[in-house]
Amino acid sequence: MPVVEAERLESFSRRALESYGTPPGTAEIVASSLVDAELVGHSSHGVVRIPYYADDFVSETIDPTAEPTVESAGSFHQVVGGAAMGQLTGQRAVDLLVETAGELGVGVVGIRDSGHLGRIGEWAERVTGEGLLFSSWVNLQGGSQRIAPPGTADRRLGTNPTTFGVPTFDALPFDLIYDGATSQVAHGKIIERDGSGQRLPDAWTISESGEPVAHAADFEDGQGALLPLGGRATGYKGFGLATMAELFASIVGDGPVSSEERQDWNGNGAAFIAIDPTVFTTRDDLIERAARLAAHLRSAEPIEDDGEVLLPGEPEYRARQQRREEGISIETAVADELSALAADRDIETHLPDPLAG
Repeated sequence: MPVVEAERLESFSRRALESYGTPPGTAEIVASSLVDAELVGHSSHGVVRIPYYADDFVSETIDPTAEPTVESAGSFHQVVGGAAMGQLTGQRAVDLLVETAGELGVGVVGIRDSGHLGRIGEWAERVTGEGLLFSSWVNLQGGSQRIAPPGTADRRLGTNPTTFGVPTFDALPFDLIYDGATSQVAHGKIIERDGSGQRLPDAWTISESGEPVAHAADFEDGQGALLPLGGRATGYKGFGLATMAELFASIVGDGPVSSEERQDWNGNGAAFIAIDPTVFTTRDDLIERAARLAAHLRSAEPIEDDGEVLLPGEPEYRARQQRREEGISIETAVADELSALAADRDIETHLPDPLAG
C-alpha cells in the first residue's frame, strides 16, 4: 500500500474538492476532517469518501457552496444542512453546542438534511476538548438502508452510529471516546474494499440464503445486508441501539425516519448533546474518577503475552501519533480511485507521488 504524508494528502484532498466548486474555506474544513480520520486509523471515513462526494456533486445531491442554517427555540437549536457539506454542518452544530453548554450547563442541537457528517468521534473530541461530556445519535434519514433486523436479510436501517465522550483533563493523555456504528462494521469498511477483490469477513453480512456476502462489489450492488452489532448471536442488541438512534436523531433533528423499503438518500440527521460536568461534580473529582477507573481496567491480566487493555479513544490517540511520524497507508484500490479522479479533474500535478502508482 502507498504511504503518504498527512500534509500532502490534505493538500490534494483540498484541491480535489475545490475542483468541483467547493469554496476554499469549506474545502479546508472537509479535507482536514477526512485526513484526521486517516490519522486516527478510521480510513472508512477518510479520503475514500472523496469519489463519493464527487458523485454527490455531479448528481447535485450535495451543493458544495451551500451553508447550513440554524433554527432556534429559546436555547435549543436545530442545524439544517440544506445539502451543505456534512463537515461544515457538524462544525456549526458543535460550535452552538459548546456555546450553549457553556451558558446553561447543557446543550442540545439537532441536525437534519446534512451531507455526510464524517467521523462523529471528531465532533466528540472537539466537545471534550472544551471540558464537556458529549453524546450523540445519528441516522441516515431513511436512505442508505443497510442493517437487517435480526433473523432477516432485508435492509431496513442505516448504520446509525452512537458516540460518547468524556474529558479526562490531566488524568490521561487522551479523552475517552466511544464512536461506533450499530452494525457489525461501518459501511465505509465495505466501500474501502470495493474493487480490491478481497473477501469480506463472514461476520459482517448476511444474504437471503443465510450465507454472508462474499465481496464488497456484491454488497454495493444491493446483495444482502449488514448484520446489526452483535451479529448472528446477539444482534438484537445492536438492532435495538440502531432503532433508538434512528428515533433520537429523527426527533431532535426533526427529520424523516427509515420507514420505506426504498427511498433516496437524504443525508444525515443527528441529536448532539453536551453537558458541563462541573455542574454536578468538580474537575478534580472527575480527574480522580477517570484515573481510578483507567487503572482498574488496565489491571485486568491479558490472556495473550503481548496483549494489553486499551481504553476507548486510546487506539486513535496512538494511531495519530504514529501516522504523523510515519505517514498514512492508503489502500491500493482507494489510491487508484484518487489517481483516476485526479486525471479526470486535471489536477494530477497535485497528486502525491505515492498515489500515482
